[in-house]
Amino acid sequence: MWRIQMHLVCKFIPSSKLSSNELSYVLTPDECIGQLSRLRNSDDILRNLPKELAQKISISAKKTTSALLAAIRIELGKGNWVSLSTVARRSPLTDSQLQSFPRLKSLVDFVSASNESKAFKAGYKQVTDDVALVRSYTHVPSEPSPDQKIVVEFAGQWSSNAACLMLGKTEAQKEKVTVGKADTENKHRSLAIFKDLEAEGKTLYIKIPCTDQPQPILLKLAEDLQPVDKETQMDEWDNVLVPVVPLHFPGSDKSDEAAEVFKSGYVYVVWNNKIWREVAITENGYFSDTDINSVREGSRPKRHADIYMTNPETGGVFAYEPFQIVQNGKVVSEGSLNGSGEARVFNLVEEEVEIVMTGYEPQIKEKIETNLSPINASSPVERSAQGYPLPHIWLPYKIKGEPQEVYLAYNSKRLSESELSELESDPGTKAIKVTDLDHYSSEKSFKIGDGSVRLLSVLPSAATSKPEKYAMLRSQLNKNVAIVYLLKSVEIVFEYPGYTTLDESDDYFELRQSDGDWSQRVCLRQCIKKENGSRLIRFTGWPAEVKEVDLLRGYQGNSHHGRDNKTIIFAQTPIADLLAYKKKDQTS
Repeated sequence: MWRIQMHLVCKFIPSSKLSSNELSYVLTPDECIGQLSRLRNSDDILRNLPKELAQKISISAKKTTSALLAAIRIELGKGNWVSLSTVARRSPLTDSQLQSFPRLKSLVDFVSASNESKAFKAGYKQVTDDVALVRSYTHVPSEPSPDQKIVVEFAGQWSSNAACLMLGKTEAQKEKVTVGKADTENKHRSLAIFKDLEAEGKTLYIKIPCTDQPQPILLKLAEDLQPVDKETQMDEWDNVLVPVVPLHFPGSDKSDEAAEVFKSGYVYVVWNNKIWREVAITENGYFSDTDINSVREGSRPKRHADIYMTNPETGGVFAYEPFQIVQNGKVVSEGSLNGSGEARVFNLVEEEVEIVMTGYEPQIKEKIETNLSPINASSPVERSAQGYPLPHIWLPYKIKGEPQEVYLAYNSKRLSESELSELESDPGTKAIKVTDLDHYSSEKSFKIGDGSVRLLSVLPSAATSKPEKYAMLRSQLNKNVAIVYLLKSVEIVFEYPGYTTLDESDDYFELRQSDGDWSQRVCLRQCIKKENGSRLIRFTGWPAEVKEVDLLRGYQGNSHHGRDNKTIIFAQTPIADLLAYKKKDQTS
């Protein structure tokens, strides 16, 4: 039997050993991960890592290939190790390739500059000229080099992560990237310093790399930031970011020990009356961003077509006939009409499409108008968390010297577009205002044991029984990281088994106040489908005055019929009974 062994095409060296001889072999972390991903499993990858590098990777990260590759990428991004190809590069690394890895770029630039400054001696005695000549001086004017800087202050000193800061490109200078580094003279903070800047306004971003695409997520922090002289020092800089970790209290006890992490769900950051960040909570308690602004700006609302085809000559319906839907000149759907000459087609985007009856010669074609569909809040194509998981969330405390008004909200499910708009329009009633950050300015830290914003100084008691869920918190204890306590909204959840032959995506369930005006409607397409095919129907946010509710199942069907069929599942049921049943079910 022949044994086939895959030979790795990259190796690793400590950054201190990088010399000019290896520059043409240097790989970016992304290029290295691309080569390592060819290996079958995590054990194969670990065999090819130096022992010292492998020891820096956590045990949990070594369990799966994806987690291991992500951990290796982070270690390479720190700049302590460099990956090398076994064959020379066809072309040198460019600034654009290195912009996501500022520490690697600094290392490569340093080694390149060191090589250029070396003087090489020939193997023969140097010829000297002992003829005295009159010295001649020529003045060559030179442009002064940029000597301005922008400094962003972070609360705390903590391990670096995948996120960094970026200054956008201008006419005078390329974009610049930097990371926060511990301030050795002030233990309460870290500083991210952009050096060698022109005296011009800059746009500042948070830059978060993505796990499944080369384009990073850019979160704008400020425009027209003016640099200062390179010798400037400040007790507190004009731009301050605070790392926060959202937690919640499961009961009436509001002590730090009684708090718990969120097991899943989404955190929304509202800033300047806009949804600034949508952050998914991962299984291990980390935070992964959605590129919410790009998605909202670029997405088109989904539409559907209600088809009803009749023969214009006889008036009879085209029963059980095959058809195609053509949108923008392309066939996007195929199917057959039912016995009443009807069909419904979803996931369209144009206001008008063409239906083609393919069973006739010549084919019968007809233009039909489409209708707006309910927003598909659970579709991963529309919005999904792509950002590298981070241990905390950076919030703007001060921008250009001005304190910022920031709100945080938690929701167990991803909000729909209409719900996002509602949150933006009234964050004061739907979210928690991040207060008491001014305590950082006066005390160089955050409050302890009081308020909705506190210093992360105590590990919750729940960490004893679930240490893996709280490892992220443990690593940030007493690092001047803040906790923000959010409200975990009360929910009523129904499990609907689903019927594939009957259900349509705009069918809905509605919970309504029995003797009032409040109601909440949830379409099937807004509910994530479980592995067994059932869907969880969630209701939340009812006003305090709602005491009794009705639950309805609605079916709109083809708009040709002009009807909205409703079936009452139960009526005048005390909402307290539903909550009590939920609590009993959770206890059992």
